[in-house]
Amino acid sequence: MQIKMYVPTTAEIPSEYLAPLAQRARDSLGDAANTTPATRGHLIRQAIRDGLLRGMDTLIGDDGTVDVVCDPHHEIPLEVENVPLTLGELLNAMSNKRSLHTATAEFQQADLSAAPRSIPIRKAA
Repeated sequence: MQIKMYVPTTAEIPSEYLAPLAQRARDSLGDAANTTPATRGHLIRQAIRDGLLRGMDTLIGDDGTVDVVCDPHHEIPLEVENVPLTLGELLNAMSNKRSLHTATAEFQQADLSAAPRSIPIRKAA
């Protein structure tokens, strides 16, 4: 008898990889991505397919499917403000967040790269 066990494991994925993973997961689903709720499982399975999580390569089947379940009973859709997102909406949300983050980083870097100024100190009379 063969029994499949799912053991809780934590996977660390750098934030900068999330948008590309969401895009490839969306592309792999084709038209169904517009109606399929996005889940952590979509991102993890794509990361395994892409070789980002090398320790989990054995979970890739001969047909290319990845045998992973990320939530205990059913995969829970990712939500923003209690609204479930499709993979396309998730990608748009990540892209907008990334562009805001980039603009903030550019502003901070421009502020730090300004030439140092000396400010004269007034002497007490």
